[in-house]
Amino acid sequence: MTHAHPKVGARDRWLVLWLAAIVAFSFQGSRHLWDPDEGRYTNVAHQMLDTGDWLIPRLEADRPHLTKPPLTYWAIATGFLVAGRNEWGARFAHALAFVATALLVFAIAQRLGLPSPWLSAAIWSTLLGPVAGANIISTDTVLVLFETLAVYGFIASGAFEAVPRLRPVGLRIMWLGFGLAFLTKGPPGLLPLLAIVAWTAWQRRRSLVSLFEPIGMIVFAVVGLGWYLLLIARDPDLLHYFVFQETIERLATDRFGRNGHAFGWVEAYGPILLAGTLPWSLLLPWLIWRARRASAQTGTPGSAPRANGAMAPARRLLWLWIALPLAVFIASRSRVALYVLPLFVPIALLASASPPASPPRRATITCVVIAAAFVCGIKWLASTVHRDNDAYRLAEEFAAAVDLRDFDEIAFVDVPARYGLRHYLGLEIAQIETEAGLLGPGGYVPPATVCEELAERERHLFVVPLSRVEIFDRQRSACPQNARRLRTLRRWILYQPLVDKVA
Repeated sequence: MTHAHPKVGARDRWLVLWLAAIVAFSFQGSRHLWDPDEGRYTNVAHQMLDTGDWLIPRLEADRPHLTKPPLTYWAIATGFLVAGRNEWGARFAHALAFVATALLVFAIAQRLGLPSPWLSAAIWSTLLGPVAGANIISTDTVLVLFETLAVYGFIASGAFEAVPRLRPVGLRIMWLGFGLAFLTKGPPGLLPLLAIVAWTAWQRRRSLVSLFEPIGMIVFAVVGLGWYLLLIARDPDLLHYFVFQETIERLATDRFGRNGHAFGWVEAYGPILLAGTLPWSLLLPWLIWRARRASAQTGTPGSAPRANGAMAPARRLLWLWIALPLAVFIASRSRVALYVLPLFVPIALLASASPPASPPRRATITCVVIAAAFVCGIKWLASTVHRDNDAYRLAEEFAAAVDLRDFDEIAFVDVPARYGLRHYLGLEIAQIETEAGLLGPGGYVPPATVCEELAERERHLFVVPLSRVEIFDRQRSACPQNARRLRTLRRWILYQPLVDKVA
């Protein structure tokens, strides 16, 4: 089952590098932050830089945010240090992760013996799904990098070669990748391992035990579990939180309100899997036709026999890499579109192996240029769209509505906090609830109550939605401290706390 690695010149490697870099960094900082997700991630990174505490992610100074491990926050904070505390800095690490993943896709395609490794990487680099994902601040693009590194390590270990046993170096790279993926998003980072285990069992060529190389497992334990074990040693109650609330409840319940109904998986994953394959879902049929035409004109036989023979194990792994994680995503009751972002790596690899013969290089490059222009154009278009959740525009409205020099913090009551405001205003952002659990699971440390926030006697600006004003007024009137109305902004009433209670 040995594959001859295609001879790839330095020109193709540089082509992949420059293509991925151009796509990744084009308009990467042109778009403002969009709440809630981008605001939340950047807010935690700002907290790390301001407090110097890089161990415990925090939404607020006294409120740890442990729904995700810290690696993505570290990456964002590092981007701030490198490129400044701006939109470019916030997305800098995601652009680097995108470029690194493109190079790994190239390396995987080469080791699998795909006819055009550079095309595999070029397709991935110009699919709308990965490009859009890299422009959205979340864990997912970073996760894609490390999951791809893990699969590359497995393939580099000699899985497709006729050797007595897998090479330890490749397996250690695999477990390093899974450790970093686990430190990025926890258990979901191990989903490609399902495909690796299933493929190894299917091939019946090696024992499954050989995958669990001792030094590799130590690397995974240190890198992937070290942060969790350190926090659990400091607070044993976190073990229950990590295992049950953040893992089992997300899988088995709709407590988090993320498309948990019967067909929620269609709503969550259908659009991104369809739109995310653009423009190659339109370009690839034409490229296949050109390949067939070129083959017919030259009398060169296609590569179908090779694909059905030597390439069959590689295709099997790629299909398992798509199908098994997708089955878990569908079965889970917590479904978000970007969860399926890692699946675009095997999708791109399969797509690049579709032409029955090598298409003309000029036609291939034409498709790549069209695809790159398309995805870069979408990134530019996104930066021009006016959205209600644009944190910059909301910051402008707050600055026009009140004198922000009178406040140190903006506290949102019974409405998801717009944490992106911190990026533009430099003020602390807080989440307040009049009823515990009103906004869903509150994390390891739930939001403060109205009286708790007023009792701090600090210069807070309270933001209360019109539908909750009556409840807020009743609660603030019962507190030792009170607050007065200032004005209306959008669908909210703004309040300023008073030092002494007003009758």
